[in-house]
Amino acid sequence: MSTKLSKEDVKSPDQVLKTLTQGFQWTRVHSTAVIVSLSVFIVIGLGSSLYGNYIEKKEERAQELFSQFEKSYLDKKRGFEEADREASRPNLTKEVKATPKIKASGDLEKDYGAELVGFKKIMDDHAKTKAAQMAALNLSEIYLKYKKTDEAYLALQKVEPQSQGRDLISNIVLAQYGDILSEKGDCKLAIAQWNKVLAKKEVQFLHDTLRLKSGFCYEKMNEISKAEELYKKVSQSPQDPQSGEAGLAKDAEKYLRLLNLKKTAEAKGS
Repeated sequence: MSTKLSKEDVKSPDQVLKTLTQGFQWTRVHSTAVIVSLSVFIVIGLGSSLYGNYIEKKEERAQELFSQFEKSYLDKKRGFEEADREASRPNLTKEVKATPKIKASGDLEKDYGAELVGFKKIMDDHAKTKAAQMAALNLSEIYLKYKKTDEAYLALQKVEPQSQGRDLISNIVLAQYGDILSEKGDCKLAIAQWNKVLAKKEVQFLHDTLRLKSGFCYEKMNEISKAEELYKKVSQSPQDPQSGEAGLAKDAEKYLRLLNLKKTAEAKGS
């Protein structure tokens, strides 16, 4: 039903009244449809709000649990590192010698067994949360420390699908996932993961590091021109505006020189 009024209709009070009456009659006839439509709209809005609250509460619970295991992990890690430092310094004070730090045993389960169980539980019980991603990062770090590359890979593989580089945590997951793929010898997939991070302007502080790592991988794949291109890009990076340091630019210049020496040697050999 059309209730549109022309300029002539507006000038006529009878026509306006007639049109309003028609509109009222149409609404009364179709009242059920109108009410149903409004109800659906309200239900959808309410459902969306409730789901948003549910996701928020789920994340909060997961973060609370994660913080407990993270604290335990970091405390142990700090203690093990202090013990290593003490062992490397023979001339210690009597106070330090009286309360020596406990060194890591080298046995993963003995050193971090409880933390492994905790991080895995967060990943299983609170999947698709930021807490699960952070748990996977810590889990992979522990595994790498104990030379368990496959386990580190599986931990990050579990959260990689939800890590699309939309925030800092996701980008760190992708970067570390690439590191592990590179460690496993899969440079092609490693570069693919790093490229996802390189495409995000929000995390530019990670870019030069990933460009250098990609360069190393291209060298391993014998794609020298691509490696050279990345080294040159990093070597041209501006200085840090706060510290005035060149960052990784000097490292990139060194890798460029080594690459050129390698190319020269290969050319002479041929």
